[in-house]
Amino acid sequence: MATRLKIALVFFMILMTTASNLPDNMIARLGFDADVMLGTLVAVVITGLIHYRRLLFILLVFFMSLAANMPADFLLNFGIDRDVLTVGLVALVFTAPIARSLGMSFLD
Repeated sequence: MATRLKIALVFFMILMTTASNLPDNMIARLGFDADVMLGTLVAVVITGLIHYRRLLFILLVFFMSLAANMPADFLLNFGIDRDVLTVGLVALVFTAPIARSLGMSFLD
């Protein structure tokens, strides 16, 4: 029961961050139509890749996703480019399964 609750919470956190700025979120910047179903699919994929990780890893992905989907002017005030955050988020999420498939355990 606790595992299902954790998965549901992670899914809704990621869904809210990817749908927070729908017309100009990271999905739209990649060239896809800004659609709620595509945002839901991205949230499902990210949740499937990170739900067995530690809480610190999940929070890091959550905050990076939230920052990457903020309006451009908000982040430029801090001198941060949204595209750099998007690349970092993608690298962070996809590094763990690749490292696990290669037998590296430093990300567990």
